[in-house]
Amino acid sequence: MPAVQTAPSNPSIAAEATAMPSPQTAQEAPRSVAPVLGTGESMQRLRTTWQKELAAHLDKYKRYPGDRSHQSAEIVIKFELDRTGHVVSTDIVKSSGDQAFDDAALAMMRRADPVPPPPPLVADEGLSFSMPIIFRVKPRN
Repeated sequence: MPAVQTAPSNPSIAAEATAMPSPQTAQEAPRSVAPVLGTGESMQRLRTTWQKELAAHLDKYKRYPGDRSHQSAEIVIKFELDRTGHVVSTDIVKSSGDQAFDDAALAMMRRADPVPPPPPLVADEGLSFSMPIIFRVKPRN
C-alpha cells in the first residue's frame, strides 16, 4: 500500500488558549518571589522568642571577672552568626571602660558557641546582631 501524505490538523483556538506555554513563548518573570509565610506579628513573636532563648543561653556562660568584687558594668557587643548558630565574629561596640569586663563578655561568646540557631525567617533578615551584656554584683544573703 502506498503511503499517503496528509496535512497536519490545525489545533482549535480553545486548545491553543488553554495549552501550557512552550519554553520559547513563556515570558521570564522579572524576579522570583517566595511566598510570604506568616504575618508581621507572627514574625515579631518568632524573633522575640528566639532573642529570649539566645539571652538565656548566653547568660549561662557569663562569668563575672574574679578580680572585680563590687563593680557593675555594661558592654555592648556585636556578633555575627551563621545559619546553624555558630558565632562567626564578635566585637565590642561600647566598652565598659574596664578591660576585664570587656574580655569577660568576649569570652562568654566563645564559651556559648554555638548558640540556638536563628529561625529561618530571622536569618533571612540578616545574621548580625548587637546586644548589651550587663555584669551586676549579686547581693549576698
